Amino acid sequence: MSSDAFLTPRDGEPWQPILFDMDGTLLDSAPAIIGRLHHTLTEFGVVPPADEELRHLIGPPTRTALSTFLDPAVMDDAVSFYRSLARDEGLAGFTLFPGIADALEQLAQAGVPLAVATSKPQGEAENIVAAFGIATSFSAVVGAEASRPNKSDVVAQALRAVETSAEDAPLMVGDRRWDIDGAAQYNVPTVLVSWGYAQEEEFSAALTRIDSPAELVSFVLRQEA
Repeated sequence: MSSDAFLTPRDGEPWQPILFDMDGTLLDSAPAIIGRLHHTLTEFGVVPPADEELRHLIGPPTRTALSTFLDPAVMDDAVSFYRSLARDEGLAGFTLFPGIADALEQLAQAGVPLAVATSKPQGEAENIVAAFGIATSFSAVVGAEASRPNKSDVVAQALRAVETSAEDAPLMVGDRRWDIDGAAQYNVPTVLVSWGYAQEEEFSAALTRIDSPAELVSFVLRQEA
């Protein structure tokens, strides 16, 4: 997928395809992720900061988040430890944000192709959408792998997976600046949702701010307020 400019929607047509971040956009995963970060830092000899500071680390890849506190020499082991916690704990501490399932269903029924584009490992991302009953709304689920460690790599694969063309007007839906930056590598604009983990200054770089799943549906389908 090249970084040629994408079009904005034609009159009367929706934004499509839509790429969704997972943590802070589809899922309230803060309790689980904060707990895993706390456990991992403690395991590697770092006194964890307050939960609110750890909350600000939700969004980037695990390696990026942990690098704020840990020495590069232990990073591989720390990431492996964190991922072992994720495997052991499963979906404990995860919930869908209210209204998300209905919004996804409405968009899918309107014929808008949807894809997950998350920094979570591929297998975990697939398990999550299946467990929460939203898999049928998505044409593709794309997570991180060794061949695509960065958000921009994930975005590129998601665009390929839904067969995006230069005639389309794709849109990223996320909650952090990493979503904006990753999508921007392919000239895809990003809307940030306010129910996630963004700090206030992050919204200025987004195409717009979305305050509810219902508002997201209206924005994507370009319905009059």
